[in-house]
Amino acid sequence: MIYFLLTSEFPPQYGGGISTYCMETTRMLVSHGHKVTIITQSFDISNISKEEQQITFNKSRSTNSESIYTGCNSQQNTSFTIFRFNPNKYFTTSFLGYETNLSYAFAQTVKKIIETEGMPDIIESQEYMGIAYYLLQFKHLQYSIFKDIKIILTLHAPSFLYSEYNKINNYRFPYFWIGEMEKFCIRAADMLISPSKYLVAEIQSRFDISNKTIHILKNPYQVTFNYNYTNFEKNKYVFLGKLTPQKGCLELIEFFKQLWVQKFDYTLIMIGGGDHLYHPEGIDMIDFIKQKYKNEIRKKQLQLIGSIHPKNIKKHIENAHAILIPSVVENLPYTVLESMAEGKIVLASKQGGQTEIIDDGIDGFIFDYNEQNSFFNKLKTLNSLSNEELINLSKNAHNKILNNYSYNVIYEQKIKLLNILLHADITYSEYPFIRPIINAEEIQSVKISKKAKDNIQNTSLLSVVIPYYNMGKYVEETLNSIVNSTHKNIEIILVNDGSTEAQSNDAINELEKKYKLKVINKKNEGLACARNDGAQNATGDFLAFLDPDDTVEPTYYEKAINILSMKDNVFFVGCWANYFGEGKGYWPTFNPEPPYLLVHNVINSSALVYKKEAFLKSGLNDREMIYGMEDYESVIHLVKNKYQGVALPEPLWNYRVRKNSMARAFTTEKQLYLYKIIADKHIDFIRNFSNEIIHIINANGSAISYDNPTLHDHLNGFSFLNSRTKQYIISMLKRKKVLRKLILFIKKTTFAKK
Repeated sequence: MIYFLLTSEFPPQYGGGISTYCMETTRMLVSHGHKVTIITQSFDISNISKEEQQITFNKSRSTNSESIYTGCNSQQNTSFTIFRFNPNKYFTTSFLGYETNLSYAFAQTVKKIIETEGMPDIIESQEYMGIAYYLLQFKHLQYSIFKDIKIILTLHAPSFLYSEYNKINNYRFPYFWIGEMEKFCIRAADMLISPSKYLVAEIQSRFDISNKTIHILKNPYQVTFNYNYTNFEKNKYVFLGKLTPQKGCLELIEFFKQLWVQKFDYTLIMIGGGDHLYHPEGIDMIDFIKQKYKNEIRKKQLQLIGSIHPKNIKKHIENAHAILIPSVVENLPYTVLESMAEGKIVLASKQGGQTEIIDDGIDGFIFDYNEQNSFFNKLKTLNSLSNEELINLSKNAHNKILNNYSYNVIYEQKIKLLNILLHADITYSEYPFIRPIINAEEIQSVKISKKAKDNIQNTSLLSVVIPYYNMGKYVEETLNSIVNSTHKNIEIILVNDGSTEAQSNDAINELEKKYKLKVINKKNEGLACARNDGAQNATGDFLAFLDPDDTVEPTYYEKAINILSMKDNVFFVGCWANYFGEGKGYWPTFNPEPPYLLVHNVINSSALVYKKEAFLKSGLNDREMIYGMEDYESVIHLVKNKYQGVALPEPLWNYRVRKNSMARAFTTEKQLYLYKIIADKHIDFIRNFSNEIIHIINANGSAISYDNPTLHDHLNGFSFLNSRTKQYIISMLKRKKVLRKLILFIKKTTFAKK
């Protein structure tokens, strides 16, 4: 089996649970004869690099001297392939936020690898940061290379969940959008795996995935050493994990502070990186702890070791009384697996998948944050154990991991799931919206057979409506782009909305025969009426609008009609915008779903392609929108009435920037007036999402102040920086602690005063 594994973290550049999982899973699959390709990011290369990494497998022995093998002969050498790519080398880095650009880069890198290396049988990805968002978008949008790929999503650490526990406002950009990408990945994957039941319950409580089956499959961990119990140093306790609120590090210190006040002679050693921003205070967590607990650190009651190489962890924990894992939310932590494998006694919280590893009192201990004094009671029990009892617990912990998490055990379970997916005939007649508005019964009533769909796609007429007012200078360029479309069955309807320029009226007469235009001459009533009149005179099954100074790429209409034909619950299609003329750049668009749709427009609403009947029923432009935004209001009206749409993630619509355009005359007061009309008109629909809408506006301000939910807010005060420079700095912030501290200091001391 050819297996691609996508990850944002891989050794040796990264540690942590996801990184460990990917290495262990790679070793497990390779040990059973599968060809594994790792695809991951690196900022240290110019584009894409490829290398082979060797693995040597050794047998290990259990306490009863029975040989446990990985699946290969002892000392067998084998390898896997690793591709690394630099996400900053893709054109999207100039306009997509860091995480969203990373996802796009993953998809494009997968495409390049498939073109050179061949198609994988299965691709596995994490859900964290939504790195498979665009890969899954291309799959469900029927793009040729992607549409037949089978994709597994393994749940690790969804940021939309963990950010709550890390004291981050997850409605602030880009955190809100990262969560949207993760949720889409969960709904769009062909198969879902979670290492713990706990994580599934947490996710299910936050958004509807009742239509998805989530398979519980523990993380693999191969014990490669013999059990060797060593004596412990009484009252020496070690915390292992990232210094983030989610890991319970602050609660743990407070527990110990109560003990120190009572003169208990306990030492708390914290091993974990401090390179994590503590959002409520705007400083790194390790700096916050050093400031708040400086007296305890001075007395050496609290010792901060910081980040250390994994190979050096053993010497810090080998004589610990216990390993403490006090997470306030968790999946199936490798810190628990690794510690127990070493024979260490683990005291962990109930709030996570660690309860699915540890049997309380048998091979470790579990305390519950929801029970008063639970931590202290468990610590008291642990301290009361005799040396013999500690040895028995230690042996039980080691054997638990040896016997339940080895490659052979987990592989047997995983290969069953992989075979199910490999042999499944997967087709999707519906698009996996995060929040589907239309229900299954309604979809069933409008389903079209595959044969009929293919016929519609290939032969149906597309009516392109051009609302026209004094645009004789540009319109032929627009017409040329339409007739050059790869979809050829097109009628062009030009609605002359009372043009007053002789040049523009003369142009219509010249172009009418040349392009076989259907011309509608009418008195000037505005853009909304012109679009509506054109739509009502269209004879095609599909309908598109295009302004007379804009153009489209040749494949736009073909790709849009393909989706409209194949997906029963998709009624309009858009794409990214490419600015030309007197301005350059791109505007990324996204699937228009509430709640964000009800705050800000996310799609190229003036150049959409529709199922015509849907537009006529619910998309007609409102002439009350006298200053603009009539196309945005139309999209809201469509979605409210269960006609949802998607955005093709590529620039297929070319938007001309002109000094004297309608958009340039769009003042703040006009926008506010139009937003009020929209809110009043759709109050019942908005009410359904009012809580989330309030959170988005409170976190980010008025919708007129932003236009891209993927962009990071760290540099909001730095208005003098262009988008590309901001994105470069953000990518550096991900890697350079000193630079991040400098940015936070400047922002806190300068912009906070304004």
